[in-house]
Formats: sequence, structure tokens, C-alpha cells
Amino acid sequence: MKRFKNGKELGMKRIFFISDIHGNYCLFKKLIDYVEFDAEKDELVIGGDMINGGPRSAEMLQWAKENSRKYPDSVHVIAGNHEEMMIWFMNELSPIWMEFGGEETIKSFKKVYGDENGWDIAEDYASWLETLPLLHEDEHAIYTHAGIEPTADRESQPREILWLNTKELLEMDMQELRSWTEERPIYRGHNPQTTVRREGMFVHCDLAIELYPEKEGALALVDVLGSRYFSCTSEGEVSSHIIEGMENVSFSSK
Repeated sequence: MKRFKNGKELGMKRIFFISDIHGNYCLFKKLIDYVEFDAEKDELVIGGDMINGGPRSAEMLQWAKENSRKYPDSVHVIAGNHEEMMIWFMNELSPIWMEFGGEETIKSFKKVYGDENGWDIAEDYASWLETLPLLHEDEHAIYTHAGIEPTADRESQPREILWLNTKELLEMDMQELRSWTEERPIYRGHNPQTTVRREGMFVHCDLAIELYPEKEGALALVDVLGSRYFSCTSEGEVSSHIIEGMENVSFSSK
């Protein structure tokens, strides 16, 4: 008889996708601990926007950097547009970061590393963020923060894809997308939704924790092979759901 725990067939490799954490490190940890994520056996793709909004952006970047370096084959980190704004600010290209959560992020660095070291360490992290890829892919799916550009190769995507919205994606040619992805779905965040759902070739995974941190927003950890997701509210309540639009895909029950 097969044995399961938290939706996991024991001994079975899992692939998780999470995006738009926005400094809510405690909720992120709550989710990966809930599913008992094991970097020695499972894979995790972090789809950008790790920072800005919540109180623990520094801790989130620290976890992402340390674990992606320790487990390069199983923890994959992608850039988001909020990381892009931090990079612009640190390179004196644009001050927009301070309008969209930069102050909260710097406060978290000062809290973790001290007032004297906070800025310098944040700059070091911005240099690391510049090295992050815009996409990740495996045999099952494509993973990105906001979207893709099907007229460009997967290895040479423009940085403008960090800002693509749902309307622009749904105007893309379906056959062109199918060919570009080789029939694989594209997991993304960026545009807040009320549920994780599949629409065409895209699976929208942002549950708006950055917009409603104390209301109906949540953080979603998507089980790619299980066609389900785990959501965590700001109060730390975790629940399991089927991905909307993928109800007929079979998966192992908890």
C-alpha cells in the first residue's frame, strides 16, 4: 500500500513553485515546513518578488541565496520586477524602488545586520540579484515571474518580461506559445489572483499577499506534479486546494 503525508507519496520527488513572497519570510517557511520540503529529494523554484512589502525581506533573500548555492540542482531562484527595482536603485538608475517597498526592505536589512552594515549588505545582495536568470525550465513546465517573449529564445529573453501583465499574455498566439513551450505550461506570479488557476498556457500563482497582508491575501506554494497548491494566510493557516482549470488531473490525496 502506498503511504502519503501532506500530499506526498513517501519517496517520491516533488517540484514546488512559489512567487511573490514580498518579504513574508515566516509564511514562506510555514509552507515549506508544512510540506516537509527536502532539498536533497525535492525541487523548489522561487519565481521572484521575494522582497518589498513584508517585514522580513532580508531573511528571505538570505534563505534564497544560501540554499540556491548549497543546492544548485534543487533550489532555483528567478528574478522578479521588485528585484529589478532594487537593482536599478543600487545602480543609481531609478529611485522607483523606494515607492514600492524599498524602505521596508532596507529596514529589514538594518534589523538583521545592524544600522551600520544594512545598506552595504543590501548592495551586496543587489549584485547577486543581477546574476539571477529570468526563466527556469524542466521537462514538466516553464517557470517565470511575469511572462515570456515567444519571439525570443528561452536563453535570450528580454528583461521586459519581468513586467508583463495578464492581458498582454492572453493576447499572445496560442499556437506560438505551445510551440515555444513544447506544450509545457508556464507557471508565473506577478498579477494577483483569488485562486491559483490555469488560463491557456499560463498558471497564475500570486494570491495577493502583498496587496492584502491582513485580509484575504495569501501566499501559495504550488505542487507542480500534484496539480494542487497550499495557501497560507497572514495568520499562518495552511490549506490545500486543486489548481483551478486542472481539476481533472489526478494527484495523490493527503
